[in-house]
Amino acid sequence: MSQHNDVVREEFTKQAQAFASSPWISDEQQIARLVAAAELTGCERVLDVATGPGYIAEAFSRHAREVVGIDLTDAMLAIARKRTAQRGLKNITFRTGDVRALPFVDAMFDVVVGRYALHHMEQPAALLQEMARVCRPGGTVLVEDLFASEHPDRAAYQNHFEVLRDSAHVRVLPLSELLQDFCAAGLEVESVTMNERTPEIARWLVTTKTEGEKAAEIRRLLEEDAARDLSGTRPFRDAQGQLYYHARTAIVRGRPLPT
Repeated sequence: MSQHNDVVREEFTKQAQAFASSPWISDEQQIARLVAAAELTGCERVLDVATGPGYIAEAFSRHAREVVGIDLTDAMLAIARKRTAQRGLKNITFRTGDVRALPFVDAMFDVVVGRYALHHMEQPAALLQEMARVCRPGGTVLVEDLFASEHPDRAAYQNHFEVLRDSAHVRVLPLSELLQDFCAAGLEVESVTMNERTPEIARWLVTTKTEGEKAAEIRRLLEEDAARDLSGTRPFRDAQGQLYYHARTAIVRGRPLPT
């Protein structure tokens, strides 16, 4: 297990309850949009990588034959197991594991989905290759994640304040790099759907328990960004003076090519 895995496990153990209650993660409309992108028939076996509190796995389980959720952090999986048990869902299981080396045979799943996982990976292309490996040819690999500016200095500015907030964050990819990684994993890109969320910064910082000097520096960076357009995330204040930023996201759907 890598040192970064230890950081991820520590960070998401610390923020498990706050993360699970965040509207950024639990928004039913956004989750339904991701499920709809898979175009399920009800017969599929689905794998949800980096499942966290299990919202995505749960949503897929209502439209698929079977769902497996895998995550590195036991504190997150405890929430997922409790939620699905309370709801009486019988076609979903969770297991602890490293998504960089998925403990499944080739072509085991019809759909492999990952939401907001790639920006926590030191080698996101390797995760996509693993997702493609365990998905059957002609199946669906579905990723939703943040994307950054195509201009390196602007992307670096966003990643700077993201890392200050969350030590498990590695890098938000430009959309072009994400698409290149899909291609390198042997996936035919079928669709790209872009969207954006506008997290309220105070709540966003509370989720990761970011306080003191780090929180102050993040606010300073966002204020400067609002004044000078430095990252493309366009921070702004609402009528009540609360600070927000535009977090750009994309759902990319790909199909594993025949081998």
